[in-house]
Amino acid sequence: MLAHRLRHRITFQRNEPAQRDENNVPIPNSGGWQTVVLADGTRLENVPAEVLTGPGREFQGGAATQAEASARINLRWFPASERDMAVWRVLWDGRVYNITSAEADVTARREWRLRVVDGPSEGQ
Repeated sequence: MLAHRLRHRITFQRNEPAQRDENNVPIPNSGGWQTVVLADGTRLENVPAEVLTGPGREFQGGAATQAEASARINLRWFPASERDMAVWRVLWDGRVYNITSAEADVTARREWRLRVVDGPSEGQ
């Protein structure tokens, strides 16, 4: 992986459930989308990455025309599983991208390759 290609900064988020008090009542402003923190305490914000945007498309969704854009993101490897990433999202350049696939390189210790989509989602 060539370091000069990692010129973009992305943030990973995970949807956390609302915390509850001793009476099992949800605590206001707890939960929701939070920055991912790894087991060693590393926050996955402003992560150097290469973002390669692709062509967009329009389609009919409900009663309106919807727009969707896809991208590929390459970044250095960090300890996480593809299953974990399936429920994360990526923030980049003021846009929210849902991760559709994540794969590590052959050695599984050098880089992550993500495929992401910006556009309508199921309540995310």
